[in-house]
Amino acid sequence: MFRTRKTRNSFDIWPAYVDILATVLMVLIFVLMTFVLSQIYLSDSIVGKDSVIESLNTKLTSLDQNLDLEKKRLKDAHIKLKKMEDDLSLELDISQKLSEDKKDLKNKLENMFNELKKVSDLLDEEATVNKKDKITISDLNKGIEKLAQELEAIKQQNIKLEEENGTHKELTRVHAYRSEFFTKLKLAIGDMDNMQVVGDRFIFQSELLFAPGSTDLGDVGQGKLEKLSNTLKEITKKIPKNINWVLRVDGHTDNVPIRHAFASNWELSAARAISVVKFLMKQGINPKNLVAAGFGQFQPLIKGSNEKARSKNRRIEFKLDQR
Repeated sequence: MFRTRKTRNSFDIWPAYVDILATVLMVLIFVLMTFVLSQIYLSDSIVGKDSVIESLNTKLTSLDQNLDLEKKRLKDAHIKLKKMEDDLSLELDISQKLSEDKKDLKNKLENMFNELKKVSDLLDEEATVNKKDKITISDLNKGIEKLAQELEAIKQQNIKLEEENGTHKELTRVHAYRSEFFTKLKLAIGDMDNMQVVGDRFIFQSELLFAPGSTDLGDVGQGKLEKLSNTLKEITKKIPKNINWVLRVDGHTDNVPIRHAFASNWELSAARAISVVKFLMKQGINPKNLVAAGFGQFQPLIKGSNEKARSKNRRIEFKLDQR
């Protein structure tokens, strides 16, 4: 009986032991789950921070690009401002010239009115002046009519001056760019043998560009024309788009009739001018700004039939002009 009781007492420990083990196991499972959840949360947090950092880097790169773009725009704005200042200075000069012309016309009008007043005074004095010394009514009427015609002519001149003011401005600008073009062209070419500037034209002797009777450009001529085209492209960057300019290429020959290839010197001169224009087009000059013309022997630079005069008259002329 004592043994049976002892055996029962020894088995009573196991339920408590099992409960303790179960509790410990649950605690371990809870701790493990808490650790796993913490790791998941930390991983998501790190990924989120990486995304934010990447987004900030992208925005920073975009800001750098925008800053460079704004710097370029600011530089372009300074260039445009400088150009506008130059244009304004030119406009002021032209405006001053126009004001002086108007002042001159005003003075002429005042003189005309003074003359009319004198005639009127003479008419008033007619009754008291001796017949021999009187001015006849016919003469006075003629004088008045003449003065009226002169007055009307001055008025028309003033109107024409106003109408042509815009054209005058463009011509003044083209003249300024033409002078700069010729100056830079002479510096670029250097050796001016067989070349010269006459008035508003830059002249190449035909021997520099073509063989006798030919329309094919030689190597030396192509080199000279390449320098001309480079200089022209440099100048035309400065010409405002609202100015309609052209480079005229005029061909001229001597007075010796051509005996082969072409029917006349006129056709030879035109073909040579066209050959030069085509070369300039290949160099990048816009064809709408090029004009080719042939004058044959009819516009000689020097009159005469000797070899020196003929050599001077065989030429290609360039003129920067308004369309």
